[in-house]
Amino acid sequence: MSKLMDLDQWRRARFAGSPPSMTTVRRWCREGHVPAKKMGGTWYIDLDAERRQTGNPLADIVLEA
Repeated sequence: MSKLMDLDQWRRARFAGSPPSMTTVRRWCREGHVPAKKMGGTWYIDLDAERRQTGNPLADIVLEA
């Protein structure tokens, strides 16, 4: 089972100083920019999947295969 963290905790842990707004983070989730899962009406970040991302879309696709 993957480790999940709610959006507010994730954005505060991930971004020092002033984190992006919750609206922005929810949009990132909907658009697939961050590895998120929606359970009920709440978004959660999949921490294990986030660690596997390299920042390079092509490398991410190769590593998933």
